[in-house]
Amino acid sequence: MWGRCVNDAVRKFLQFQISTNVTAVVVTSVTAVASSSESSVLSAVQLLWINIIMDTFAALALATDPPSPTLLHRKPDKLSAPLFSVDMYKQIFIQSTYQIIVVLLFHFLGLKILGFANTSENDSIVQTLVFNTFVFAQIFNSVNSRRLDRNLNVFEGLFRNHYFIIITLIEIVVQVVIVFIGGAAFQVTRMGGREWGISLGLGAVSLPLGTLIRLLPNEPFERFFIWLRLLPRPEELPTVRPDAAEWNSAIELVRDNLATFTNLRGGRVRSSSFVGKSRSARLQEYRKVPLPSIMTMVPTLIASSIGAGWAPQARGSLSDPARYDPSRSSAALWEGKFQIHPDTKPDDPIFQNWGGRG
Repeated sequence: MWGRCVNDAVRKFLQFQISTNVTAVVVTSVTAVASSSESSVLSAVQLLWINIIMDTFAALALATDPPSPTLLHRKPDKLSAPLFSVDMYKQIFIQSTYQIIVVLLFHFLGLKILGFANTSENDSIVQTLVFNTFVFAQIFNSVNSRRLDRNLNVFEGLFRNHYFIIITLIEIVVQVVIVFIGGAAFQVTRMGGREWGISLGLGAVSLPLGTLIRLLPNEPFERFFIWLRLLPRPEELPTVRPDAAEWNSAIELVRDNLATFTNLRGGRVRSSSFVGKSRSARLQEYRKVPLPSIMTMVPTLIASSIGAGWAPQARGSLSDPARYDPSRSSAALWEGKFQIHPDTKPDDPIFQNWGGRG
């Protein structure tokens, strides 16, 4: 349940942030290009406040939803499932489109829509209305982003997340303070009740719009997003590129050596049938390995030796009996015979059972 909660928290934040980013980038670019003075509808300080809303506050608000047992009612996601679902893309695409249309419409035609004369004071009021509308659209869209599925109740579990409520109230209070006393710093001016009602109403449209988006069928949108290559084609299977790097045979040899080492038990059994068969079977293959492959093996074997804490054996150990005791040929090791450690006591059960068979 916690795993699904964390996964959903990341998706909620991404859905909200990308919607805000797309709107801010498009609006800023279009208005700056259309302006004779190359000034954007959103000033640098206003964008800074919007960035705080969509990054810091949104991350704290959307990532703190507690897990709910309803998360277990859906099927688990596949390991290869895309991070963005069709429902998320629908919300991002339509919410961003709505916000872009509203902001650009009031930016270019706000004076005519509100019936204002073309004066600098009225133009400042319109630009403040645009900024206020954009901010409240993000606040209401953050509530809408709390749900990733097609369930229409976006307020489910809202009062269990005190962080979300507190952060949303902070955003509203700070935005009101900015409009009333921000002045030249935020390039805003005080608005009347009608302008406040318009900006709040246009921002609140994000909630019913989110409900409408959830009611729309997914099939046409899925085909559209697949055509845009935002989603993978379901009928396509993963393929191997012909130019992909080939498997290095040295890695196979390293794996075989490490498998051999894992079959040694405490150093007492120096040889076994597994060791003999494994290394004799690889003897011919070793001769075919080129020098670069051998050099690939060396660092891996050294690193694994150091990590395992291996050290050179002292004289009289079982590291190489043929080196210190020629009478006991190492050929016996390949015959599957056992050797008992020299320090094994005669009364040891191992020595009594196997001591005379070396």
